Amino acid sequence: MKKIAIIDIGSNSIRLVIVQINKDNSFRIVDEIKRSVRLGKDMTKNGELNPSRIDNAISTLAFFKRLCFIQDISEILAVATEAVRKATNQIEFLNRVKSELSIDIRVLTGIEEAYYDYFGAINSMDFSDALIMDIGGSSSELILVKNRKLKASISLPFGAINLTEKFSLQKVMNDKSEAEIKTFLTSLYKDIPWLKEVKNIPIIGIGGTIRNIGKLHKRKTNYPIDNLHNYIIPTNEVITIYDQVKVKESFQRKKLKGLSKERADIFVGAAASLVTLIEYLNIKELHVSGSGLRDGVLYEYIFNSKIPLNDVLDFSLNNHLLNYKIDVKHPSHVWMLTKTLYNELNTIIDIPINPYKILKTAAMLHDIGILISYFDHHKHSSYMIANSKINGLTHKEQLMASYIAALHRKNEFKIDLKLYQNLITKQDLDIIDKLTILLRISESLDSCLNGNIQFISCSIGLDTVTITVDAKADPLLEISAALQCCSSFEKIYNKKLIIK
Repeated sequence: MKKIAIIDIGSNSIRLVIVQINKDNSFRIVDEIKRSVRLGKDMTKNGELNPSRIDNAISTLAFFKRLCFIQDISEILAVATEAVRKATNQIEFLNRVKSELSIDIRVLTGIEEAYYDYFGAINSMDFSDALIMDIGGSSSELILVKNRKLKASISLPFGAINLTEKFSLQKVMNDKSEAEIKTFLTSLYKDIPWLKEVKNIPIIGIGGTIRNIGKLHKRKTNYPIDNLHNYIIPTNEVITIYDQVKVKESFQRKKLKGLSKERADIFVGAAASLVTLIEYLNIKELHVSGSGLRDGVLYEYIFNSKIPLNDVLDFSLNNHLLNYKIDVKHPSHVWMLTKTLYNELNTIIDIPINPYKILKTAAMLHDIGILISYFDHHKHSSYMIANSKINGLTHKEQLMASYIAALHRKNEFKIDLKLYQNLITKQDLDIIDKLTILLRISESLDSCLNGNIQFISCSIGLDTVTITVDAKADPLLEISAALQCCSSFEKIYNKKLIIK
């Protein structure tokens, strides 16, 4: 086991992420700290970083270095973006950090920054085609993704800080300043030839401005889940949020719940860049990504490769199991049995969705609550699934998986439909019931935790469903356990269950 630190020296903030990496290459975030330094603000006429902001940056990096020492960090990966990239006194800044703190900073090109944004998003979200937008303090990256591959990218020289300064947006945005900034942004977008290819795909948004839009929208809609990663917002509602905030003074913005006080004065210009792009391309959905540049750096380090994952969910589930030190044999076997039951009983299950990812998550993580306590572990598993960052799932899929795990032993767990009415419908509850009984049977068929039942097959009769097991040794115990599910199965599917 080792710990590494990733330091992201942005134009607005400097961030430290500490990651524990295990021998099996599983990993987990153990600490994350942000300091607002605004290195890209108040640059001199000669394009130099402001001396007082350099001092603040050095002080922040010194604090981070002490934390790294205390936490026994074996390696520091420090990267810098646009403010340092374009600074005429870049070398002096880098040399000072090196001499005073012994930290080597890698200054990313705009194309490299865009690549890491892509690599962070593609390895933590399940999408094929999208336009990624990362709005930073002094630059914004646009990345076109087709069939999960980076097809084109560009780094544009505008962000939250320099747009605010250029168009004097610290106060209320008036019609003139809005027209000026939208004209400026549209002209830049029109000069990107490949942007004209973008049709009928979502924007995946990265950065503090995007996260704040997500928080504002969640507050407005009373969204019941804290996780911002993969939060989806219709773009007409993004425009509504922008329209509501742009007419407020900076002190009024600071009172808005969901909008960071540190970002209130620079929010409107950055939001305008997003809204202008949405309107220019007629995009319908914004997907908030909680993963970006730092995650891209981390994934490249762990994989030792620039090749993205084929299966985001599978990697995420295994990463959780390895971190929890759970033997993957039992959950993998339960998942195989559950998948077989679903495939062979698909005609009578008859649900309007593909539940593959939901079932797989519930099957693989159904026992993780044992880490808290064996007693009521189904409840603990449900909470852990619902509140973990499981990549590759929508929020609804994650919540449904958590409920299936909660019910994998018995029917006593009560689902709070009122709390999650924006996500879970009564039809979804029926789907959960139909899928839960499959997991319950499968878990029972591996109740000895030794994979004794190697394969199963099903036959569907007029009034019966027969499950035939193929076992290495006498399967009496497993069959007896699975037969406890008969009454629930018959109630849900209106067929008698036979296991032999």
